[in-house]
Amino acid sequence: MAWTPVGATPGADWERDGLLTCPGGHRFPVIGGIPRFLDGPLFPALRGRYPRYFAGANASGWEGAQETGGGSETDPVLLETVERFGYEWTKYASYNAENFARFLEPVRSELRGGMVVLDAGCGAGRHLEALADTGMDVVGVDVSWAVEAAFRRVGDHPRVHVVQADLCRLPFRRPAFDFVYSLGVLHHLPDPSRGVAAIVGHLRPGGVLLAWVYMRTTRKVILEPVRRLVRRLPSRGIDGLSLVLAALEYGLLIAPYAGLCRARGESVLRRVVPRRIQEYARLGFRVSRTDWYDRLAAPVSRPMTMAQARSLLALPELCDQMVTPIDDSWWQCYARVRP
Repeated sequence: MAWTPVGATPGADWERDGLLTCPGGHRFPVIGGIPRFLDGPLFPALRGRYPRYFAGANASGWEGAQETGGGSETDPVLLETVERFGYEWTKYASYNAENFARFLEPVRSELRGGMVVLDAGCGAGRHLEALADTGMDVVGVDVSWAVEAAFRRVGDHPRVHVVQADLCRLPFRRPAFDFVYSLGVLHHLPDPSRGVAAIVGHLRPGGVLLAWVYMRTTRKVILEPVRRLVRRLPSRGIDGLSLVLAALEYGLLIAPYAGLCRARGESVLRRVVPRRIQEYARLGFRVSRTDWYDRLAAPVSRPMTMAQARSLLALPELCDQMVTPIDDSWWQCYARVRP
């Protein structure tokens, strides 16, 4: 693609504006240092969010394919997903559950410097720097406005690249990556299998896929009608409700557990107290509040049975598929592209 600089948009946050033009003539804006590969229903939203950029980049020349191209989902769901997760990971960009090492455990022995890695659904980019610091080139992709928080976090790292794009319409040559991970994302797609097929198509022969998806549990089944009702609220309303629920959870469950641990020792209680209560006692109130928002605000949430998780990996180009339960919350999905 050809790069053309665009006059810097006023304001300290937008000093790296430009334009990418592909050989076929399609143009994509680079706003605030982030390439924005959005089309279809998302392109008008992009123009509405950054009017000064498009005013300075000859907005009249943007009519055409990017305005009319189809997205990967129905327009309302796609736009709501961009807004909901953009709100979450912009407001809570400092969220850090410090669990990335645990996520990577099954592939740690396979990682090495020089690999090209894709974080499929990077949110605020809290995992990108960890692998880049070991000598890997890491690309973080997210469809939401959370890419702005990710770029502020790691945009100056020489081995990290942040891109805004639809997971089902990745703008990369095939194959491009040695390792793709997607943590807590695929179950928020209307068609998770399509998302898996899209990212697997960008893995090189021998490349590794690691995905974590929600496990279908009784508490998630009970929560589902609540989520469907609550999602009618604006993001700020859901955020306020999340504060109330997190406070109740802390007051009734987590704080008493933490107090008993101090009095009687954690080793005794660990056998009978649910793992998630133990984790939130360690991670803190802010993580609990953010997770409540995440549970309630997602336009789509599809917790899976083991059979459904295994079906995600049922692609002819994959081998060595493994689906492993993690506590009572997650399925860890691993597979390799056939050499």
